[in-house]
Parts: sequence; structure tokens; C-alpha cells
Amino acid sequence: MNRRAILLTAIAAVLVYIQTGVSSVSQEQPVLSEKLKPAGTELIAGYRNWTRVNPVPAIFDSRLAISCSIQAVSMEEKNPHRDKYVSVYVNDPGRRSMMEEREPRYPHASVIVKEKLTTRESTAPELLTVMMKRERGYNPENGDWEYMVFDGKGEKVFARGKLEKCQSCHQMYSRVDYVNRNYLPEELWDKLK
Repeated sequence: MNRRAILLTAIAAVLVYIQTGVSSVSQEQPVLSEKLKPAGTELIAGYRNWTRVNPVPAIFDSRLAISCSIQAVSMEEKNPHRDKYVSVYVNDPGRRSMMEEREPRYPHASVIVKEKLTTRESTAPELLTVMMKRERGYNPENGDWEYMVFDGKGEKVFARGKLEKCQSCHQMYSRVDYVNRNYLPEELWDKLK
């Protein structure tokens, strides 16, 4: 068994123990409860109940789409931003920074979920990209943001961490805490302080 498999088995054993109190788990066959979700999915559970930033899906800026190319492990080699619409949600810790500040500084635990939609009328996203503000020192060169890529249902994590492709695009927005808000409605831009 490789190191990654051993680590995943150990994590599964701890999770099973915490949830069920069962302390003996085979190293070859990790036992996972059906209720357990892959790491990261709990961060965005119920995100559609958060503050929706743009009331209608916005077309992804074509200039940004060209420079940004997040590649999920199981997806075709194509740019997931090109010719896409987005709906953006922000959790309570990040709401004020997103919705009220001209030059925001997002607090720890802010989470931003961007749904990638194939058309303006789409109701089911094909992909979710997520930014989560981590503890100070996690990644100071990139504003301490962690990036994640999920399937459209938010059930499978394709990539997570200090994703180079995400960071390289967001670097140009360091002045606004690495978050490009080109999807904000005009009337909201006018109210930023």
C-alpha cells in the first residue's frame, strides 16, 4: 500500500472511530460511514443559502477566461471559464468585504463559491470553484487563500490547496485581496465604500 493510501486509511479510521466509537479498522479495507463526505464538501454545504452576489448569472469576462485555466483531474483539457456564466455566493464572514468594501480585506473563514453555468438559464452548475480564506500564514504570498475545484453538485473534490493555476490568475488582484469581482452588479459597485 502506498503512503497516500495508508494516510487515507488512517484518516478514515479516525473518522469512523469519532463517529461510531469503533476502534478496529483494517488497514486494507477502510470502513467509511455513508454519512461521511469527502474532505472539503462540508465547507460549501448549503452555499445557496448564503448571500448571492450577482442576482442573475454573469458572463465570465473573456479576457480573464483566456488567462485562467483551472484543470480538474477528471475533466477534459479545456478552460472551464471560457464561454461560461457564473453565479457567485459568499458566506457570512465574507459578506461585508464582498458586498460593501471597495478595497476589501476578507476575514479568516470567508468562503466564496462560484458556480460555472453553461448558459444564463442553467439551474445546475457543471463545476464549482471555491476560495476559502485560511489562517494567517497559510499562504501569505497569495493572501492566505485556499482554492478548491468541485463537481457541479459539490460532492466531489477535484483539486484543493495552493493551486498554482488559480494563484497565478488571482495574483493580479492582490490590491483587492486576490478576489476579482467583475460579476458585481453596477448598482452595487456604486455603493462600495
